[in-house]
Amino acid sequence: MRFWDVSGPEVEAADAEPWDMPLAKVMRPFATRSLVNLVLAGSLLFSLSGLSGLLLATGTRSVAADGSDWVAFHVLATLTGVSMVLFVLALPVRVVRRAAPTYTLALLTYTAVAVTWGVASAGPSLAFAVVAYIQGPLFAFYMLRLPWAVADAALVLGCFAWVLAVQDGWESPVETWLFLAANVIGTGVVMGLIGARADALAASERGAKLVLRRFLSKQVADHVLTGESTELAKPHRARIAVFFCDLRGFTAFTNHAEPEEVVDVLDQYYRAVGGLLQRYDATVGDYAGDGIMAYFGDPVPRDDAAAAAVEMAREVTVVMAGVVADWQHRGYDLHFGVGVAYGYATLGVVGFDGRFDYKPVGGVMNLAARLCAKAEAGQVLLDQATYAATYERFPSTHVADLELKGYAGEVRAYSLGR
Repeated sequence: MRFWDVSGPEVEAADAEPWDMPLAKVMRPFATRSLVNLVLAGSLLFSLSGLSGLLLATGTRSVAADGSDWVAFHVLATLTGVSMVLFVLALPVRVVRRAAPTYTLALLTYTAVAVTWGVASAGPSLAFAVVAYIQGPLFAFYMLRLPWAVADAALVLGCFAWVLAVQDGWESPVETWLFLAANVIGTGVVMGLIGARADALAASERGAKLVLRRFLSKQVADHVLTGESTELAKPHRARIAVFFCDLRGFTAFTNHAEPEEVVDVLDQYYRAVGGLLQRYDATVGDYAGDGIMAYFGDPVPRDDAAAAAVEMAREVTVVMAGVVADWQHRGYDLHFGVGVAYGYATLGVVGFDGRFDYKPVGGVMNLAARLCAKAEAGQVLLDQATYAATYERFPSTHVADLELKGYAGEVRAYSLGR
């Protein structure tokens, strides 16, 4: 993971894990992207206040209660900001996420103690230094659950009360403490409301993502959620690898099988193939009856689209072999075939008010379907373009020059090795 690119399968896998790490109940649940952004915001706050304070401290050390400590406090603040960046850079994404509650609580406690040292070293002559106390509660009320955020605010106010009690020279100490308390509480209320709103929005986004992913391909759903649906909807050309799979003997099977048996067969079939579609990040184009169509290379472009489609097709044959064996033990005369084609298609949103779909259109779609129809039981047929792009990695054999419906000449076809 890099702090400028908190995305990808590793981050998605981490975010999918339950919020059950040590001290999980202390902190609101955050997505990895939000956690990293919060750490970076804290780092910026510490670093800028430390560097600017260091310039101030060098000019005011003579009037501070302890000039050396006053300067050292700002050096420490700057180093703390740098260490926060190292926290997200040096550790794997899962570690960052699982350590977040413990790290946050420790950092907020450390902040209260460190600021107390800074305020005491500044002394009454530099009373404005107490503004640094607000930094901790600012994050605490946003990131922590309410009882723990209140505890952090109490720690901050308790620390300042200690400074006022042990250090002479503070004018109107009670009023000064009340002034800080009002600002800490006011900041806490505002940030608590913002945090609650952020929680609600995050829950809404998670719900919307779950719903969209149930009805749209994962890649298309992600583009919609990130606000890229306008560009996605525009017709565009892309080179894609199309995977097409259907069952052999399914029509005859449905004519004599009970409806429950048909549904059970389709459920097994969709779970077997669908699980691989998800694992290989294929964009699901369509599925109806016993036909499943998916493709690689859009909406997320990839140079290895053909290789990804062929690798997945090869694994489909392995997984489906077990499924077919089960069907045949139950007396079902069913098998499957696969076709893969590689070429250009036009993609975009098609449909009518009330129902739109994101679809690829072009000859490559038809070619994959025709190859699938010609494939023998358990066979994967590739077109010439797919073979040319993958033969070095995936051995395949020329089996025939096929006459396909809608094609004027014969189409060269290759059978994927097992």
